[in-house]
Amino acid sequence: MNRRATARATRSWRKPKEFVIDPLDKVLNDGGSPLSQLRLAWRRNILLRLGFGIFLAVAISTAIYTTYVMQSLRREAEQNLGERAERLAAVLSQALARPLFDINSAAVSSVVDAAGATPEVLVLRVLGPNGVELASYVSPMKEPVAAIHVRRQISFSDARRSYPVGSIDLAYSRQQMDNDLQRQIVNTVAANLLLALAIVLSIFIVGRRAARPFADIRTGLEKLTRGETDIKLSGIGRVDQVGRLSDAVLRFRDTLTRLRDAERELRDLNAELEQRIATRTAELTRTTQIAHDSQAKLQTIVDTALDAVVRMDLDGRIVGWNRQAEVIFGWQREEALGLDLDKTIIPPRFRYDHRRGMQRYLTGGTSGVLDTRIEVYALRRNGEEFPIELAITRVKTEEHDSFEFCAFIRDISERREREQKLVTANVMAEAANIAKSEFLANMSHEIRTPMSAVIGMAYLALRTELTPRQHDYISKIHRAALTLLGIINDILDFSKIEAGRLEVEAIPFSLEDVLVNVNSVTAQRAADKRLTYVINVAPEVPRYLVGDPLRLGQVLINLVNNAVKFTLEGKLELRCELRGKRDGKVLLRFTVRDTGIGMTPQQKSRLFRAFSQANGSTTRQFGGTGLGLSISQQLVRLMGGNIDVESEVDHGSTFCFDLPFTQSDAAALAVQDALHHGQAGELKLDASPRRTARVLLAEDSEDNQDVTRELLQLQGLDVEVVANGKEALERLMAAGPLAYDLVLMDLGMPVMDGHQATRLLRMDSRFSALPIIAVTSNALAGIRARCLEEGMQDYLTKPIDPQRLYTVLSRWLGMSMKVIPPVPPAQETASGDACATLGDARHALRELAALVGEFSGESVDYFERTQACLATVLSSQEMARLNHLMEQYEFAAAEKLLADAIRNQETP
Repeated sequence: MNRRATARATRSWRKPKEFVIDPLDKVLNDGGSPLSQLRLAWRRNILLRLGFGIFLAVAISTAIYTTYVMQSLRREAEQNLGERAERLAAVLSQALARPLFDINSAAVSSVVDAAGATPEVLVLRVLGPNGVELASYVSPMKEPVAAIHVRRQISFSDARRSYPVGSIDLAYSRQQMDNDLQRQIVNTVAANLLLALAIVLSIFIVGRRAARPFADIRTGLEKLTRGETDIKLSGIGRVDQVGRLSDAVLRFRDTLTRLRDAERELRDLNAELEQRIATRTAELTRTTQIAHDSQAKLQTIVDTALDAVVRMDLDGRIVGWNRQAEVIFGWQREEALGLDLDKTIIPPRFRYDHRRGMQRYLTGGTSGVLDTRIEVYALRRNGEEFPIELAITRVKTEEHDSFEFCAFIRDISERREREQKLVTANVMAEAANIAKSEFLANMSHEIRTPMSAVIGMAYLALRTELTPRQHDYISKIHRAALTLLGIINDILDFSKIEAGRLEVEAIPFSLEDVLVNVNSVTAQRAADKRLTYVINVAPEVPRYLVGDPLRLGQVLINLVNNAVKFTLEGKLELRCELRGKRDGKVLLRFTVRDTGIGMTPQQKSRLFRAFSQANGSTTRQFGGTGLGLSISQQLVRLMGGNIDVESEVDHGSTFCFDLPFTQSDAAALAVQDALHHGQAGELKLDASPRRTARVLLAEDSEDNQDVTRELLQLQGLDVEVVANGKEALERLMAAGPLAYDLVLMDLGMPVMDGHQATRLLRMDSRFSALPIIAVTSNALAGIRARCLEEGMQDYLTKPIDPQRLYTVLSRWLGMSMKVIPPVPPAQETASGDACATLGDARHALRELAALVGEFSGESVDYFERTQACLATVLSSQEMARLNHLMEQYEFAAAEKLLADAIRNQETP
């Protein structure tokens, strides 16, 4: 700042003040009409506006509140009055039921007169069943009164039935209710108005006292505008807003005083400032020389950089070119400087985009390449294109508001070559992994088809009459087949995990159901080894959760079976406890503890590797593929946990893992079941519920045809078989929509598969209600969703589990089906022990047929007493079927079976 600026500041400070006269003050001083004075007072007096606003707000809120209270009181009073009228009508109906039934007019009139003693009863009419008035009462009130009307039918009930004997019409006065309601409304309005007036009065009283300090502040500010500093304020010392405002006025006065003092100091500092400017100019000259030397050093550093550094001005010309740029692009610095950048190192296919981006940025747009690293292609002097890594920044120049672009360029040709080799190797590895996974999946699919026949035939054979040795052989075949199926399932799961195609669900489920299923699968093996098997669930563990119940059960079954396998004696425990909450979810810990052989630290280190066990001797002694624990660990990790192991040789092992679950409830579980399985009650068969349901089986394998037919016929179903989807479609079209109650559709069939057959069938609206159940040996993910999208109702995998089959059939046929237990092996005893004579057996057969024909309750007891006798004249299949029918109390079907057996016995 120089002396002239200081002089201008001094003159502006000493300039005399100009005062403006407020036109409102002029109007008030000169007088005016009362309306004008009121309008001016309204504009100047904030207390008047505040009081009027509060009064208006209270008045509006009073009106709203009064309206709300009136409506609420009216609804409540009408509801109470209606209930009273209904109760009186109910009492009169009970009192008049017997007299009306007995046609006792005197009693009816007595009840009507007694009801007239109630002041609220205006009109009471008793009508007969034909509408004729039998008695009535009318209040003697002369003035019309509002009322509510109730009409009620009267019936008389005895031990056998109920008789309509008439009705009553009742008019119930609402005068008292209206009077009470009006009195309450008046009291409410009066109280609110008094409250509003009290609030406004309080505001005026407080406001007048609060306005006094503001007047002092205004007077003080007017003195300050005239240059006077001796001001007195009444709000000094107060801690409220008035006190703080008064303190601010005083500080403003002190500031004006300091400004006057600062003006004098400014003159003294001006001379000192000029001296400092001269000194600073000399220092700047020295700094410029140092900067020039630094520029030379910086250029040396740039020239020795490993990346090419290229600078470009706003016209697109090269203004900077280091030695690495000479090496990469082949242009010498003297040759490159001054050339257009796009014609020098940018390939022709990118030059248009480069010019357009420059124009957009210089006209105020944005650029996507500044201050970031990108990979593009550049051009050498010999015309060769090569990949580069490019980073562009904006650099200010010495000129005012000017800048340049600086590009750092790195040749990445060798890196790209290495990356391409890695990509090629990765693609080859992925292809090999996919091929291996598809091979495992296809092999599992192919093995499932013959396994279905093996397991199904063994299941059926166990339900026939066998010798003890035959029963033992078939039981071992059945168990071995189920074990092989478990191995196949493990291999399929392992292939899904390796291919990254295994996903976990998040659906509502019951933890109790999962643990019950685990117990049913694992308890028998523990019992066979005479182990103590305990399942403990802490009481604070939630019952309903959201997660994947199938995979959770699979992990627990694997861990428990593994504990049973390696435990020779003692006990094993499955425990579930609550560990707390994490991210809004409950954290549950599952622990499987056994007293088995235990493991060494070396054995624990390779425990979860695929196709491995603790050591070779363990594999030879206990068997197994080594996939169970590996798959379990992968499943637990997919669900958000990790299996930990604690073990000591000869002291057992403890497997535990923590999993987070969202809490659910029984309603969500019911909705989930309805979405996945539907409701059996929605299916209505047109025929009698006691008839035999007809099922159409579409299956190309003859062995699987025999197995499935036998399983269905064990439940008394009428089965027809076709070999492919085309035959199934032709059979259904010819028979009509009511010929079959359900279709079992294999998906992989020649000529026409199950998918195409279902789509064509669903195109005909006549078959929209026919349940179609998919049957396939393909257990890969996505098949179930595809079947449901194509119009199938449910899904079964091969080998067919009889319990699962009967559950699905029960749901969609509306029939109760239970798994038929195996027939115990025949005792090797002399013939004739069951019954004394053949005649006794035939007599028992005819006696049981007579009892079930009468639907007698003694049928079941008689069957249990004569079961051994009947086995001498009935085949094992007929006995198994008869046993099932008697357990289900299906006497009609049992009578038919017994009648056929009697005819066969009588036929020579």
